[in-house]
Amino acid sequence: MRDSIPGGGALPPAITRRALFGGIGGLALGGFLAGCARSSPGGSGSVGGPADVTYQLSWTHSVQFGGTYLAQDRGLFEELGLTVRLAAGGPNVAGDTSTVSGSALMNISAADGVARSNAEGADLVVIGAQYQKSPGTILSLGEAPLERPEQLRGKQIGVAGADTPALDAFLAINDLDADEVQFVPSQYDPAVLTAGQVDGLFCFYNDLPVALAVQGIDSHSMLLADFGYNPMSQTYTVLRSSLEDDAKREQIVRLLRGDAQGWQLYREDPAAAADLTVEMYPDAGLDLETQRKQAEVQLDIMYSEATDESGFGWFSEEQVEENLRLFELLGIDGATEQMWDHSILEEVYENGPTA
Repeated sequence: MRDSIPGGGALPPAITRRALFGGIGGLALGGFLAGCARSSPGGSGSVGGPADVTYQLSWTHSVQFGGTYLAQDRGLFEELGLTVRLAAGGPNVAGDTSTVSGSALMNISAADGVARSNAEGADLVVIGAQYQKSPGTILSLGEAPLERPEQLRGKQIGVAGADTPALDAFLAINDLDADEVQFVPSQYDPAVLTAGQVDGLFCFYNDLPVALAVQGIDSHSMLLADFGYNPMSQTYTVLRSSLEDDAKREQIVRLLRGDAQGWQLYREDPAAAADLTVEMYPDAGLDLETQRKQAEVQLDIMYSEATDESGFGWFSEEQVEENLRLFELLGIDGATEQMWDHSILEEVYENGPTA
């Protein structure tokens, strides 16, 4: 997923996604999360054998992955017998390909991306989702907010070419004709919005809106997920063959268990996750103020009643059905319910919604 903002001064004329998703640093978390089990994936009280695994992230390093960094920094993976290499993603990294090739045990992707990979011959399975809401949003200025889909009629919306199918699907879901909205090619640049060249800009909830906020620019975000377009995002993705291999499956359970523990810590103190990110990746060009703001904003789309009841990363059968309908609108063929598997989450949370 292209999911993943320097502060001070005017916004530069072109901000890349890499520059936008800045970084964090390291406050110590006060104590470990109460109730986090230290048991093995099977609940026997001990972890499996030591293993070295690669966990492929979906974008360049930023607080977008703050919970995972906390798990690494606090030794949660190590306590589960894993030595975890966190591989950065980016515009030239195909995360699904890393898992298909065997160079990564698990990667962070998006359901529509997984479906497209499978349509090309991969056999990937979604075993969880970090985001409860897709981060896709239409950003507008506070002085002229776009708050509902019908307000898009007659408006100019900036959008990168690769994201046009998503907006087309969003319009169709909300009974808007494509010719009622003018799409303006944009290179993910907020300057076209702040300069008044467009009325709205398609972007991600936890990056460009944060960039504007840090610059003191009032804006409004209309989450597409709030109006029917909610592809499962930041998905935990593995090979089906890995689920069928006892040793690899056991490693996946441990990896997901440790990651979930880290994200529980993140929820308690997102600022600490932001601080840690900047500390861990000093060469990533990350701005601490931006990372702290992003860490806080990201809470809106990562946690829900469902995660409170069933555990971080949970997804429902209704979400699966909704995504399959979205795939039809996006022109993705061949996906079925078999692309999702609840069994890893069920094992991780067998004793309740803490890992």
